[in-house]
Order: sequence, then structure tokens, then C-alpha cells
Amino acid sequence: MKHNFLVWVFLPGFFTVLSSAQVDIPPGVARISLIQGDVSAQRGDTGEWAAAALNQPLVGGDRISTGDGSQAELQLDHSNILRLGNNAHAKIATVQRAQIQVQIGQGLAYYTVFKDSEAEVEIDTPNAAVRPTSNEGIYRVEVNGFETQVIVRAGAADISTPQGSTHVEVGQAATVRGTTDEAGSVLGIASSKDSWDSWNNDRDGEIRNAQSWNYTNRYYVGSEDLDAYGHWINVPDYGRVWSPTVAGDWSPYRAGRWVSEPYWGWTWVSREPWGWTPYHYGRWFLYGKSCVWWPGPVDGVGNYRPEWAPAYVSFFGFGGHRGVSAGFGSVGWLPIGPGDSFYPWYGRNDSQSNVVNVTDATNITKLNRGVGGGAPLRDDDQFSNVRLAAVDVRIRKAISTVPADRFGTGRSAPATVSRRAFRGARIITGSLPIVPTRESLSATNRPASPSSISMSMSMSTASGGRPERFFTKKQPAAAPQFLDKQAAQIPESIPGNGALVPVREVTQLDSVGTARPMPLEDGIERTVEPTKTAQSGHGSGFQSGRNLRATPSPTPKTSRSTRRMMMAQTPASRGTKRRMASRSGGSSHTALLSSVPASTSTRRMMTPATGSRGATARAAQGYIASANRQMDKGNYMAAIANYKRAWQVDGNNSAAKARLERARRAMQAENEIIANRR
Repeated sequence: MKHNFLVWVFLPGFFTVLSSAQVDIPPGVARISLIQGDVSAQRGDTGEWAAAALNQPLVGGDRISTGDGSQAELQLDHSNILRLGNNAHAKIATVQRAQIQVQIGQGLAYYTVFKDSEAEVEIDTPNAAVRPTSNEGIYRVEVNGFETQVIVRAGAADISTPQGSTHVEVGQAATVRGTTDEAGSVLGIASSKDSWDSWNNDRDGEIRNAQSWNYTNRYYVGSEDLDAYGHWINVPDYGRVWSPTVAGDWSPYRAGRWVSEPYWGWTWVSREPWGWTPYHYGRWFLYGKSCVWWPGPVDGVGNYRPEWAPAYVSFFGFGGHRGVSAGFGSVGWLPIGPGDSFYPWYGRNDSQSNVVNVTDATNITKLNRGVGGGAPLRDDDQFSNVRLAAVDVRIRKAISTVPADRFGTGRSAPATVSRRAFRGARIITGSLPIVPTRESLSATNRPASPSSISMSMSMSTASGGRPERFFTKKQPAAAPQFLDKQAAQIPESIPGNGALVPVREVTQLDSVGTARPMPLEDGIERTVEPTKTAQSGHGSGFQSGRNLRATPSPTPKTSRSTRRMMMAQTPASRGTKRRMASRSGGSSHTALLSSVPASTSTRRMMTPATGSRGATARAAQGYIASANRQMDKGNYMAAIANYKRAWQVDGNNSAAKARLERARRAMQAENEIIANRR
């Protein structure tokens, strides 16, 4: 009775959140997690085949095919896995949070549903639709022309044909014969397990029993790969972080390439066998002498719902001048840390998808969190890689660059940047102003193996060149736009010269290093912290103490102007933080002043004067707007954090308090639903 009461009270608001988010929930992404032999992939937006790559993303409309003696594994989400045997062909029809639909055109396939799957699953063949009905299940599907055999190794399924539906339990098999319009099924006993079943069982065990699941969120696809390629260590205040087994000069987001994907845009494809989870979730930071990966807020009840991203980096432009195309000589990227804001460059409806904002990379320590920017995963300025790159050579070496005209081509090995080059860089907080080409669509630049696509070609020939038909119970999601249309829209969305903002127009420092607000620029008051001293080469950028603070070298080499800045920074002033806000066209923007000398004039500038209630309200409204966007995406933990910040900034804001409670109820309702499925 208590459970029903909770659902009755909480679900109305919960369903309101879901209904408002239907348009904005991004499509899912499948991962090629294992390749043995010749495996090829076809993009749905071009129809072109190429050799597949480990960690390559696949989206709705894409296909995958295996050659002689070859096998492949696709992780569709955290609970759904598809494996293909030799000479098999499959299409990813739909990959979404609530729906997964795959189509097996030919060959032997194995489909595993782990516990806690949230998606409604359908496996289509030319004459049957298989719909698992159990919370967990294992289904062996073999297609040979217009004959489909389905064996249920665990769980249960409904098998639909043009003649009706048949329920199949564990240990049973159904054979379907006939065309797409006339097929019927025969129920029988499952055959004995063979080497294909054994291989799949072993692989399921490796994934299910991985030790890394103890330290990562259950939604993190690919966590099992972390066991063999690194170890977990404890960091004060952060808990367990993963340290990869790599060379001393290694940096994240370097061994791989950028590939353009529908909706998601530029997506990182790593060549490292473990390179999915740490590059699409969590954050990287320097600890001691090594880069470590923090999986983010992880708890045992799944309260934090992570958001997959094509990469978690900050993009920079180097050199170049105002003008057409990218406007840069080279483009670079740096992994963002727990204390860095995240500015997505992807999406269909996001406000950042049609604007390029470029700001100074050297002096801004906390970028303005305007529309489209995501708050840091943790409110910790000491782990801002963007800020520390200006003063710590080891973090700056983690910046990877390639010439702008070779970005996404795989033809240039990423290089590092000098301090001088970084000081002239500009950070991009919107769409990346590079138009994808045909060369940026393949993760390998290698042609498809003839043996892996011969079957799909012969199937197309047999059907007169028409796409093969599948029997379906549910209509698949719409296919992505063809690339030619996407590429034509991208230049139109990139604004002209006004998008490139020189350093001098963004921030200034006065002669004593005080952060000084510039004149209002489009209604936004911009501020900056003084440049800090460089750290010693042998010390840790993040000491292993409780607060993990960066420690300056006792004898750094500094310029005369930098020494004046250091003299002006008294110990009492280094922890001073104040928030200021201003409004531009009704939008709220918040800037953070950090480590500013607390002189009398500075304190007057930073202390809200009588009657500054409007600035406080606008700052709170900025956090509320960010939280509302997270609510629309179903990221309740992030929304709760932003509503809390709004309430802390403005304790009189009743909307922040009310929406905080609503977010908590929505998250609790979702947890109730998930718990009932277990």
C-alpha cells in the first residue's frame, strides 16, 4: 500500500518530466566492443562500407557484417549485447534509451539481455520478430534466407510471424519458414549447446563479473575492459579512480581519431582496447605524475544517471586569423577535469549547435556558464585542467593538436603545444567550425574486406537492388539525414568574423594583477583571475593531501610583471571568491572571481551593494535554467546539484527550492520503477 501511494504521489510530476524530454533525449550509441577477423561497417547516412574499428560507434541506420571465420560484438547499451558469428549481417535499426531494435539479415547471432535492461527489445529477421519478455535472457538466432531458427537459452520470448505469435520458453526452439508475408512457425526442443554457445557464455561471464563494476556506474558501457589494462587507486575526496597501465609520456585522447557521426558530430574513436568508458564518461585529472580517470559520482543505488558524450574535452584554436573556414591554423583538445565546465558541440536542437563562441584560453579560469554550457561535474577549482594548463607544463602537454585542414582525417599524428602557443590560443565554447568530409566518416581509412560484405551485396542483388525486407512489430526510428545535406547545413550555422574574439577583447589585467572587469560586452561583464606562477617540474600537480591543491615551486622562473602579480597576492587574499552576474537579453550569466587580491577597492567591487538583489536573482536563475535542461534530459543528479547552487546563491528564491524538491521526487520515482524491474 505504501508503494502504491508513492507512485500515485510522485509519478504525475515524473511523467511530466519524461513527456517534456521526448524531443530532447539524444539517440543512443552502440559500440563495436570486439572484433575477430574481417569485420566491416556501413554508415546509414552515406551507404558506404569501410573496415570496422574497435570502439567505433554505431547509430541507428548503420550496418555491420562479418567475413569467413570472423566474429564481432556490439554493446548496444549497459544491458544489451549482440554478437555475430562468421558471414553474418545485421542492421542497427533503433538504439534509444527505451527502445532497441536490431535486424539480422543473414548468419548466426547471439543476443544477451542482462539484468536491469530499460529498453523494449525487438530482434527482426526477414520473416520473424523476436521480442524478449524476461528481465534477463539469452537468445540464439540463425538466419538462412527465409528460414529463421530461434533458441531461447535463458528467459522467454514472443516470436511473431505473418501468421501470428508464439511464446517460447527457456529450452525451447522455434523454426520459422516462408517469405516476409507468408511465414509461419513450428515450436520444438532446443538443440544441445555447442562451441558458439560456450564462447558467448564465457564472454558474458567476463562482462558480468568484472571487478571494475564495483567502482563505476552500472550504466557505463565497457567497464569490464578496465580490469586488464590498469588498476584502481584511492584519491582523498574522490574515492576510487582508475590509473591505466601506459608509458610515462602518455596522454588521454591521443591514440585515436575524430569521426563525424549523425547528431553527435565529432566523436572520439580510441585505438586503445579499453578506450570507450574513460573517453565517453567521467573526467581525467593529474594525480602525482600520472593522469587518472575519475568515473564521477558513483553510488550503490544508481542515483547518478551518467550522460554519454562523444568526448569530454575542451577544444582550442591555434594560430590562423579571422576569415572563412575554421579560422585557425590548427585545432587542439584537452581532457576536461572535474572542475571544468563542459560545452557540447553536438545536438540537433541545442542552442550551441548554431553558434561558435571563441574566447581567450590563457586568462579565463572559470568560463562563463551561459546557455548551452554544463556545470562542472564537481565544484572543485583545483581540478580545472583548463585553468592549470596555463601554469603546469604536464597538463599543457596533454593538449593534442592537428592542422585544422587535417582534423578528422587520421592523416596527422597529434602533437603537443608550447606555452607560447597556448597563451595565444582561443577556447571554443560552441560548435567546432570544421565541416566534415568523406574522409572523416571512417574510423580506419581502410576499405571493407570483400569477404565481409559479399553476403550483403548478394542479398541486395537477389532483391533487385532493393533494401532487404524485415518482418517487424514496431516501426524503427527514422534514418539519419544523408551526409550531403548535413554538410550543407554546417557552413550556414557557422557565423562570420564576429565569432572570433581576440584576447584583449575578453579580459585584461591591471598592473598589480587585479582581476578587472572589462566594459560590458553584449551585456556580459567579464572578469579574470591573475596569472599564477608555474609549478616545479618534479612536484605533483595535485598533491595527495586532503584537499589535493596545486603547490607552486619555491623558485620558479618568472617575468617582472609576473613577480609584481605574485607580490600583490597576499596569503589572506588567495582564497577569496565572489560571484558576479549580469544580464544579456534576458539571459543569465555568472562569472567567478578567484584568487583576487582583497584590497579595499577590490572588496568594494566584489561586494554586492545595497539594491543588488537583481544580480543575485539573475545568478540563481542561471543555475535554474541549467538545471531545467538537465531535467529535460533525465539527469536528475545534475539538476539537483544546480538547483542547490541556485538556492545557495539566493536563499529567497522559492522556485529553486520547489524545483529542487520536484527533481528529488522525480529521481526517487525513477529509482522506484527501476527497483521494481529487478
